[in-house]
Amino acid sequence: MWAQLPELVLTQVFSQLGPVDRANCAEVCRHWSLCLSIPGLWRRCVVRIDRDLGSDYSVISEQAVKYGEHMRSLELVWTRPYTGTRREPRITRSTQAEAGANFLALVQTKDVKLREVILTNWVHSSKWGNCDKLLYSLANLLATQQYIEKFSLANANLGLADALRLLAIVTKFSSGHLRFLNLCGAFRELHAPRDNPRYLRLLGRMTGLTHLSLDYSALSVGTLTALVVGAPNNLTTLHVLICDSDSRQHRIEDAAWSQLVEAYPRLTVSYTIINLSHYEEVRHLLMPSVPLAKFQIFGGHQWDQSRTRNFRATLALLITHYTKTLVEVMLQVRNNREMLDDLILSMLLQCKHLEKLQYDGILRNMETFREICEFLAKHETAFDKVHLKTRNINDHNLAVLRDINDEYDRQLDIKGIDMHIDN
Repeated sequence: MWAQLPELVLTQVFSQLGPVDRANCAEVCRHWSLCLSIPGLWRRCVVRIDRDLGSDYSVISEQAVKYGEHMRSLELVWTRPYTGTRREPRITRSTQAEAGANFLALVQTKDVKLREVILTNWVHSSKWGNCDKLLYSLANLLATQQYIEKFSLANANLGLADALRLLAIVTKFSSGHLRFLNLCGAFRELHAPRDNPRYLRLLGRMTGLTHLSLDYSALSVGTLTALVVGAPNNLTTLHVLICDSDSRQHRIEDAAWSQLVEAYPRLTVSYTIINLSHYEEVRHLLMPSVPLAKFQIFGGHQWDQSRTRNFRATLALLITHYTKTLVEVMLQVRNNREMLDDLILSMLLQCKHLEKLQYDGILRNMETFREICEFLAKHETAFDKVHLKTRNINDHNLAVLRDINDEYDRQLDIKGIDMHIDN
């Protein structure tokens, strides 16, 4: 029975399993064991250091020996990055880190040719045993790779020296091939590189870079200047993550953005703003020369209630500066009492390239939704769906929504737009 399952089905199932589960599946029957040797299953290897490695990591080591040559993407992740102060967890981390170092040394012997190296959610602690040993093994592995196209340190939480050392190795051996670099959360808090000379030199050497993601604390006029020098006409996407701790940091003048846009005519910028609510905290980000294509703001649940958050001014500034560039907007503004209906509609009408508009807030008037449907029915847009999720709606508004649904459901369906009202 088990041997009769098609190879395609088994491959899809095995691709969702971790190393230990795959090893157990290999024991079911010979057919399953043969399916596990398909190279495509081992192109991407995700190693959960605190689960897959430990005192006994013979299973994953055996798989590295058998299938390591097929590996093209390696992700090293901690599933529980936040540690306590108790001695036992620190000892456990030390054992796991040592196992990780040994695993990387084993992978290096297989002469793998990696295209992607990803570090995700590393331990959030300033000191943990064998950290240096693990980073040393990773550095040795990176020094043997010449074709890395994607390098990500997302939430790696490394010290400045450690992060820059890894970045320097990738830049030295794979700079011509590196296309995607993610430094969001790469640096430990208060270790932002911003104007660090070595950091700026490394950015200037990335001649093939097309996509860069970083924290606002790692962005500066010097950073933008280094990018202008580094990869002329190649950089197409710059993603900036802004958190609440960045609200009182440096400002980047419009002239620096203008210089960057002149060097990269195809550049698009995306902002993700987390736990910043007030207009005064975000307006310095919305310079006229920023080629802003994606804007996401998550207002959070805590803010200074002694003053208004003034979302109206924020949205008005978006509409004023970016009608020609905005492609995607996500507004999560819960607990907001401001009237935003007219500005939401205005953004939809004026931003001609807009493909996605997600508003997690309150529509004060259901007729606003009617106007949105009317616009989508009468004009050619890039939208393929319009969804409305209601909550605590009264009988009058419910009747209005039913009327809107009856009027526009068929019209929008003809245009290929999925209309859905979730009651």
